[in-house]
Amino acid sequence: MSDRLEELINPLSLATKGRDIEGRIALAKLARLTPSLRSTEGEAEASLHFGVDEGGMPNVIGRVRATLVLQCQRCMQNMTYEVDTRIRLGIVTSRKAAENLPDYFDPLLVSGEEIKVADIVEDELILALPIVAVHEKTECPVADKFQGQAEAEPKRENPFAVLAELKKK
Repeated sequence: MSDRLEELINPLSLATKGRDIEGRIALAKLARLTPSLRSTEGEAEASLHFGVDEGGMPNVIGRVRATLVLQCQRCMQNMTYEVDTRIRLGIVTSRKAAENLPDYFDPLLVSGEEIKVADIVEDELILALPIVAVHEKTECPVADKFQGQAEAEPKRENPFAVLAELKKK
């Protein structure tokens, strides 16, 4: 694989020609993604096929992989998060066309200008981030502490128990 993911492309032109792009890009070069990461070391790897489906829809089908270092929100320590996502993008030139895409495509809105391949990869990595990053309970150093606290809390009496007793009478 090459390191060609920063080049500018015209997605519609590549789709009509049926071109493939494969490559890697350093995570540190993905400016919108880096604020979500604890470490920008490493690379994202992408394999993208630009083509046209049987219905005439220009599209991008491929795969994006990366190992991201996030902050666990339970223990506040670093955690690795593996991303291996498949992409199916329909290339459209207007919001109206995006609304009419088949369900199996997400829109890639282009305005006739060239775009960076890295932007497609970065968008997919951002979409793959978890809503809340947490280790698996077996891997988190403080998971046992929180679980023990929940079990140790005394049971509180239901405030409506009195009303239930009155109803019985």
